[in-house]
Amino acid sequence: MVARPRPVDHPPNDRGGASRPASLLETVGQDPEEGRMPIEQLLLTLRARWRVVVSVFALTTAAALIGSLLMPREYAATAEILADVDAPEPISGSYGPSYPQQTQMFMATLADVILSDRVVDKVITDLKLAEDKDALALWRKDTGGKLTAKEYFAQGLRKHLEVRPTRESSVVQLRYTAASPQFAAQAANSFVQGFIATQVELRSENAKSNVAFFDASTQKLRENLEKAETRLSHYQLENGILNAGERYDAELTRLNELANQLTLAQAQRLDTSARAQQSPSLQGTAPDVVQSPIIQRLRTELAHAEAHLRDVSIRVGNNHPEHQRAVAEVRSLKRQIAAETKQVVRDVDAANQVNLEREKELHAEFDVQKAKVLAMTSKRDELNVLQKDVESAQRAYDVAKQRLSTNSLASQINHTNVTLLAEARPPSRHAKPKIRLNTVIGAFLGLLLGLASAVVWEYFEPRLRSPGQAAQVLGLLILGSMPQNRPPLTASLRTALRLT
Repeated sequence: MVARPRPVDHPPNDRGGASRPASLLETVGQDPEEGRMPIEQLLLTLRARWRVVVSVFALTTAAALIGSLLMPREYAATAEILADVDAPEPISGSYGPSYPQQTQMFMATLADVILSDRVVDKVITDLKLAEDKDALALWRKDTGGKLTAKEYFAQGLRKHLEVRPTRESSVVQLRYTAASPQFAAQAANSFVQGFIATQVELRSENAKSNVAFFDASTQKLRENLEKAETRLSHYQLENGILNAGERYDAELTRLNELANQLTLAQAQRLDTSARAQQSPSLQGTAPDVVQSPIIQRLRTELAHAEAHLRDVSIRVGNNHPEHQRAVAEVRSLKRQIAAETKQVVRDVDAANQVNLEREKELHAEFDVQKAKVLAMTSKRDELNVLQKDVESAQRAYDVAKQRLSTNSLASQINHTNVTLLAEARPPSRHAKPKIRLNTVIGAFLGLLLGLASAVVWEYFEPRLRSPGQAAQVLGLLILGSMPQNRPPLTASLRTALRLT
């Protein structure tokens, strides 16, 4: 049973006549439930034109299936290599990249090297493509001689090779696609072997070129070292220097001793000069005179004699013989003190002259020793310069010799940090075309094209497929409908129509 819309009451016209039918837009606008008509019409259209949908769907699916079956088969063989990024260098012991960015750059560099001309040339040679008549015939057919056979084969090999470095590990996959499973496996393995051989060659060639350079540099640095040692030996022989350090230290110690002696002599000379230049009226109180034991004894005796004279003067007169003897004794002691004082002064003057001469001698020795030390300092500086030249030449020679030894060992290494992890094997099933996937995609596209074809056909050849649609288009009330001579709608379709 077809769902019918509710009748719409039309207002009378201006002349009082019968009501006029409303337009399609007015009818839809008066009843919100009329909004279900487009979906109902779409379902009815698809039901009426199901043969178109099924035909387009079947044709598209069959075309996808037949096209997949007619496409040439391609087989993919995968080989895996392990690039030990953290492995230390066999000679220097230094480690590889430690940061994630450096590791990614290292893996990207490996992919570029695998696709390089050097590796591809080795693969062409290993596969003997230049000797294959079929390959050469295909080259002539495809290029017409515009490209060389080597360039043509290289483009084909790169086109069918896929390098897959992984982010979370050091494993790199080499996937080669070809029409033959045996050739696909052979090509993938050839790329692996060519890449490993190229890695070894790059290391050894770099080391060999360094060996030649450091060998020439070592010879030149050795000559420079010999020249520096010769200059040092000649200088030591010319100046009689055997052990410059000990001799210089001894001469410097001697200079310091003379400086101390000269300072002491100057102090003594100043002291004796001051005592010698003292006024004659004060010579009696001079320290040397006062400290003289003879003068001290004579002054003691003079004091006793003067005391005896005073005692005698009290007891007897001046003309008394005892008084005369006491006076003579006092005068004799005074003359002895005066003579001894003059002798002490003469001794001070003599000591001053001795100190003055000693100072002059030490000053002369100091000047000679100073000039000698200065001359030795100049020679020592020149000797140090020559010794530093020898040490610098020796260090440069040692570094170059060490680098020569390191590169000599590196040039003999025949392995690298890349290892074959899994060898490629001929695949048992083809990788392309993917028949199931292509068929599913073709079926999906066929369904979409079938639905679109039914809708477009209905757009260009519209039909009235329901009483509600007829009421909308004609603007008339539906009094009744005659059932079509076809099976009724299924329960599920009726439920869908009611929901819409």
